Amino acid sequence: MKRVREKKSDAAINKANILKALAHPVRVRIFEALAGGEKTVGEIVQIVEEKDANTSRHLAVLRTAGLVATRKEGLNVYYSNKMPCLISMLSCVDQAICTIADEHMKIASCVRK
Repeated sequence: MKRVREKKSDAAINKANILKALAHPVRVRIFEALAGGEKTVGEIVQIVEEKDANTSRHLAVLRTAGLVATRKEGLNVYYSNKMPCLISMLSCVDQAICTIADEHMKIASCVRK
């Protein structure tokens, strides 16, 4: 029984680590941007509108978590999304945001009457 609990716990820890890596707005924007194909650090900096150092720090978190891959070509480092299956999870989060917003709007409209 203890081994089963340990395995479930290990899986939960691994899942939590992935979610932690995505638990920042800049990292979510980077991850979603890479769903469209690989990009250089410079391209990513332009997309997320952050400073180079800050963007690099966020990329390092995503890379350490195993969510993005890199390849070097000349002076450029290209990043790509290693886990495109997580994009559908983020789409589900988008739906949740809309559902919650709709519920809040219903409550707000009742209060205004």
